[in-house]
Amino acid sequence: MVSRLRFLGVRAAGADIALFGGFVAALNIAISALVLWVMAYPGIADEGSVLRALYYVVFAVGGVGFSVPMGLLIAGISIPALVMKLLPKWLVIFGVTLGVIGELSFFSLVIPSAVFLIPLTRFPSFVWLIFAGFKLPKRAGIPQVTSDV
Repeated sequence: MVSRLRFLGVRAAGADIALFGGFVAALNIAISALVLWVMAYPGIADEGSVLRALYYVVFAVGGVGFSVPMGLLIAGISIPALVMKLLPKWLVIFGVTLGVIGELSFFSLVIPSAVFLIPLTRFPSFVWLIFAGFKLPKRAGIPQVTSDV
């Protein structure tokens, strides 16, 4: 997505923010998966206190540690796309909303009732990325025909 934005002429900081968010989200989900693998390793699963500690590491890194950078990725794509009119307005509004929800999911670390923000970011963000990938123009200089319908 960031490569396509650069190709389309986006030179704003939003593309760099999106790149950073994408790298961190991918790194955190990979770390989370590796810690889950460690949890399933024979002998570790028998140690209740170790297993509980690793569970909280997985939750922190794979939950909030994924949704906050994913919010940066989506917001970093949405804002320049809005300014340059590269995406339909409805998709940009949905993207900015997802980005804000992703950033607010940080509060689930201190307010347990805010934990619903993590899946509210995680699952719709993949759908948003797919839609945005199809809606971004393939070539620079071609105006995006958008309808508000």
